[in-house]
This record gives sequence, C-alpha cells and structure tokens, in this order.
Amino acid sequence: MAIPRFLTLLILSGTLALLSGCGGERLTPAALAARKALQFERPQNALDLLSEGAGDQSVEGHYLRACALEQLDRLTAAKAEADLAIAAAPKNPKYKGYGLRLKLFEADESAIEPLLQLHDENPSSAAVSLYAVFAYQAKHVKQRSENKLRAARVQLEKAQASLKTALSLAAEIPECQRELVEMAIWFEQPADALKLVDALLHEEPDRVELLRQRVQVLLLSKQPAETISAAATLYKRRDRTEAAAVEFANVLNRLPPSPAVIEQFDSLRTHFPANTAILLRYCWSLGKGSRVEEACQELAKAFEQQTDPRRRQILAQSAVAIPLEMNNADVAAVQLKKFRKEIDNEQMLAFFDGQLAEQRHDYARSVEKMQDVVNAYRTDSAASPELARVALSRIRQMLSEQNLAEQIRKAAELTLRRAGLNRYDEANVRDEARSLLNVLESEGGPTRIPKERPAVIIKEDAPTK
Repeated sequence: MAIPRFLTLLILSGTLALLSGCGGERLTPAALAARKALQFERPQNALDLLSEGAGDQSVEGHYLRACALEQLDRLTAAKAEADLAIAAAPKNPKYKGYGLRLKLFEADESAIEPLLQLHDENPSSAAVSLYAVFAYQAKHVKQRSENKLRAARVQLEKAQASLKTALSLAAEIPECQRELVEMAIWFEQPADALKLVDALLHEEPDRVELLRQRVQVLLLSKQPAETISAAATLYKRRDRTEAAAVEFANVLNRLPPSPAVIEQFDSLRTHFPANTAILLRYCWSLGKGSRVEEACQELAKAFEQQTDPRRRQILAQSAVAIPLEMNNADVAAVQLKKFRKEIDNEQMLAFFDGQLAEQRHDYARSVEKMQDVVNAYRTDSAASPELARVALSRIRQMLSEQNLAEQIRKAAELTLRRAGLNRYDEANVRDEARSLLNVLESEGGPTRIPKERPAVIIKEDAPTK
C-alpha cells in the first residue's frame, strides 16, 4: 500500500527519525517538527522550533530555517542560512537549487541557466523540479522581452512539465507543499493540486486556507456539484458570517448557471436580503442563465430601495452591463435609456454605447465610442485603465474583422470575374462573399476565434448592504 503523502514521521525502535531524501541525512526532532510547521505555513513556529536550546545547526536545519525566513519575507537572512547549508553540503542539489532560486528572487538572471542545468542533472528531484519552474518562468519573461515569442512559449511548457514532476514527488518536500498547491492552481493543474490539498486537509480538516484552496481547485477542474459542496463547507466553517456569504456568492457566480446554483443564492439572499454584493452576483448568474429580464427586474427593485449613492451607481451600471455582456441588445438599449442619467461616469457610458453599437453592427460608431473610452483614460486620472484596455482590444478586433471582410469581398469579386459575371452586381458579390465566409468559418479560420469580451468589472466591497 502506498505511503500517504502527508506521512512524515517514522517510529523505529522508539526513535523518531526520517531520511531527508537527499544525501541520507537523518533529521533532528526539531527539524522534523519545523518541516511540519512549514507544511502548514507556520514559518514563525518553525523558526522557534529550530532555535530551541542551542539551536539546530544541522545542514537540514539551516535549509529549513532559510525556508521559514523566506516565507516571512526576510530574504537576506534566508540567503545567509541557505549559504550555510550549501557550504556544509556543496553537492546536495536541493540546497544548491534553493540558493539559485533565492538569486532569482533578487532578479539575478545569471542564476537561470545554472538552475536549469541542475534540473537536467537531477530530473527526479522534487525540490529541484520545483525550483526549475521559477527559472523557466524567468527565461520565458526574458525571451518575451526579446520578442522571441515561440521560444518563450516553450519555456512555459517546460515549466508545466517540471511542476508536474514536483507535484508527483510532493511527499519528498513537505516544507514546499503549500507553495506547490498555489503553483498548481496558477498553472491550472487541478488534478494534482486536488490530491495534495486533500492530503493536507486529512491532517487539518478545519483549516480555512486549505478549504478555500480546495474550492479554487474544484472550480478549475470544472466540477460544479463538488465545488458547491466545498464552498458550502467553507461557508459553515466561517460561521456563516456575511463576509463568508459574499465569498460563497463569488464562487457561485463563477459556476455555470443551474438550479443548484440559484438554490444556494436564494438561501444566501434569505439570510442577507439587503446585501448588494450577493444580489449583484445573483443577477449576473441569472443573466448567464438567459434570464436577463429577470435580472434587470431584481436590479431595478433594489435600485429603488437603495439610498446609498455609491451602491445606486453600482446597481445602475450592472443593470446595463448584464444585458450587454449577454448580447441582448434590445434589453440593453432599454436599460441604458432608463439609467443613463443615474450613471455618473462618462467613460463607462461611452463603453456601454460602444458595446451596444457593436452588437447592432454599427462598427463606425462603436469604434468612435471605444476611442472615447481610451481618451477618457488619457485625460482623466480617475478613469479606469481596465475599461481602456478592453476598449483598445475591441477596436483592434473590429478593425481586424473589417479588414477581413474587405479581403473576402475582393476574393468574391475575383471569383465572380473569373466566372464571367458582372463584378459590380452587388447581390452576386454579397452572396459570394457570404459563401466564402461560411467556408472560412467551417475551416476554423479567423472568424471562429472567440471575441475577447470580458465582463465589465464593477468593484464592490464585501460585505456590503
């Protein structure tokens, strides 16, 4: 039977001991306890354990002390402890790799290639595989800055593979397991992350940070029922407070709309009927579930009852944003007319006008309005850089599509001319262009690339009423 990942202590002949996994050094009781503390992100506790009595001066003790100091953002002190470990065991790849990683954290690019070479020489080392991820990331950033985009993508692929190796050998480095979980979430490797989180929860089942990470991992792995169950467990563990309810609502809003999601929202709204943050997320879920008009009705009702000016603004903006994001131009036009005077944000209004014009295929007006969004950011320090970024993306997309449409039109004219038809026959050109466009779509050409249409991010404090 396989030894559980979380097992770190062996009792042999009444003596507590464990091989470090590199070099066969037996860990002291203080080092074992410090390792366990680091496994659950208690760095100060780890430092205290290593400082008891005369202090643990073993090689692994110096390394673990460095890990604890790093978690406390004391990088200079961490580097000094790492140097002591390397001096005592210069051939140990774990200590060498850790020292090189700390150099990377100091923006020292000279550590990249030595760390990658160390990984090549020790591909089965959990620690070195983890540290190599940072080297691959640093090399990716460097190559992107040099416009070597294809080579940069390769570095990310190598980082993914190296992380997968480290995750599969996570039992060797319990002191790094929480970091492994965070990196697995960042690199979207939910299966490996879930195994590790569940192993950690086996030991500390009520730890809020681990329960929260389990929710994140289940969201990544697209398991709605399990995500709802895990989020409900976290909500209960946080004593069903209003802040916990808002966090639960955030999770529900990231799931595909379903009766189970709406049922949970109904329960949260029953307990916190005046909470605007929960209402907003509920309405976005209604919108995603093709219940846009119902969402707008809920927002209109809340708007009339709300007296706080800031929250009235948020409700009004959401009442327009939801139908726009769901591509319901007719409802969006009604909502924009209704709430225009209530929205005290010219940049946001220009963005809404641009979205609506695009959905009505008035691309000239849409580009004009999106340019207004960008100009607002240039002239108004309070304007949103996020809206400006999205507006620029939409302008590029629309101009690209217009250019593509013109190319298709020219191709259609050429086809008709070769067929001996009148190239000025607009109906023929239009039909032939549409035919070519259909072929392009069926072949997976540019028009099949989904448009970048990120939801308008309307910031909201949590909890709020």
